[in-house]
Amino acid sequence: MTNKILVPCPTDLEFLQPVVVSNLRRFGNAADGGYALSSTALLSSDFFLSLGLGEEWSFESKISRVNPRARIDIYDDTVHLTFFATKVLKGLVKFLLLLDSSANLKARLKRLIDYIQFWHLVPTHKHHRVHISAKSFEEILASYPKQSRIGLKVDIEESEWEILKLITKNQTLFEYILVEIHDFDHHVNELREFIGSLNDDFVLAHLHANNFGALGVNGFPNVFELTLLRTSNALTMGMKRKQLPVQEFDTPNAKNRPDFIINFPG
Repeated sequence: MTNKILVPCPTDLEFLQPVVVSNLRRFGNAADGGYALSSTALLSSDFFLSLGLGEEWSFESKISRVNPRARIDIYDDTVHLTFFATKVLKGLVKFLLLLDSSANLKARLKRLIDYIQFWHLVPTHKHHRVHISAKSFEEILASYPKQSRIGLKVDIEESEWEILKLITKNQTLFEYILVEIHDFDHHVNELREFIGSLNDDFVLAHLHANNFGALGVNGFPNVFELTLLRTSNALTMGMKRKQLPVQEFDTPNAKNRPDFIINFPG
C-alpha cells in the first residue's frame, strides 16, 4: 500500500523534531521491532537493558552480534518458555485437525527454538519474568554497578509513563534510551518534560511513527518510537530533520496501512 497520511507538526509539538545524526542505522527488524541507533552507542554500552519482550527479539539478537561482550537483560512477565511451548502444542492440534498450515506450525516451533537458544543457552542473555512498575524498575537499576554504561530499550505498552521520571533521575547510567510511546495525546506535557530533562546530555536523534496506531486528538501520531543518544555517541550535523520517516532506515510497521509523513516547520 502506498497511501500516505500527511502530518504537519503542530507548533506546540516542535520539541519532537529530531536533530540530524549522520551515524544512525537500523538494528533489528526492518518493520516492527527495529530501532534507529548508532553503532557508537552500542559499542559504548557494557549492559543492554530491555523492558518488554513479547514474541520478537530481533533488536536484541542484532545488538548481541555487534557487541557480544555486553550482558543483555530483558524483563517481561507476560511471556516465558511455557508460553511458547503451549503455542507449539496448540498449533500442532490445529494442524492435525486441518485447521492450520504446516508453515504456521513450523513458525511456532522455530520461535520456541529461537527463544531457548537465545534466552536460555547463552550465559550473558537473561529473560527475567518481572512485571515492570516504578518500584521494580528502581530495583532493577539498583542491581547494576554505579558506573555502568547501559543501553536502555522500553516497550511496555503504556506503562512507560510510570518510569520516565526514574529514567531522568538515573540518566547518567545510560548511553542511549529507546522508548516506544503510547497514548501520546494524553501525556504531551509529561513527554515534553522528559525530553527537556535530558537535553544537556542527550540529543533526540530519531522519531518513527508507528502506523499500527492512529492520529491523536492533537493531530500527531499517538504511537511512536524515540531514539535519544548521549551526545558523545551522536555525530550531529547542526541541523534538524524537516521530514520523517527517513528513507535510509525507516519502513512502515504495518505494510498494509498508510504510513505517516511528518513535516516539521522551518
